[in-house]
Amino acid sequence: MRLFIATSFPAEVLRPLNDRLEKLRPRLPKASWVRPESQHLTFAFLGEQEESVVDKVHVEAGERFDASLRGCGFFPNRRHARVGWVGAEPKERFIDLAQRIRDGVTAAGVKLDENEFRPHLTLMRIRDHWPPMAIDTFEKSLGDFQSAPFAVNEVTLYLSRLNPQGAVHTPLRAFPLALSA
Repeated sequence: MRLFIATSFPAEVLRPLNDRLEKLRPRLPKASWVRPESQHLTFAFLGEQEESVVDKVHVEAGERFDASLRGCGFFPNRRHARVGWVGAEPKERFIDLAQRIRDGVTAAGVKLDENEFRPHLTLMRIRDHWPPMAIDTFEKSLGDFQSAPFAVNEVTLYLSRLNPQGAVHTPLRAFPLALSA
């Protein structure tokens, strides 16, 4: 089973972003765009696991918080762009939540990558190098983006099945965040 833990976003938060992307995409070189129904923020990618891992993972996720999507950029950087993203804030709360999740996953015996967690929503993947003008167009079109605030109130363990039309994500378990005191 290919597993990951993520949070999703309310449709009303993603709609303005995806409306902007629909206008932007024809002005950019080819990329593999994430379908709106698949957009999420991944905290931990568990990779291929035995089915028993689903019940072993426990997450003390902390308290609910308000967040927003804001700004944009590229991984690993704009010169060698491979992934275009929009950021998630407040960064510190997302980083803390990611650490709690990763601690719960490793306590279940799953080895995770050592990559630094950077809170973001992946918008697309770039296979062929984009010229600087395309990078500028992306950044100018999304640099001022800020979503409406939304509550982060749970994270979900997903099963991911790959197919030619893109990955299909099936929720397996939800981990609610606690109400603030």
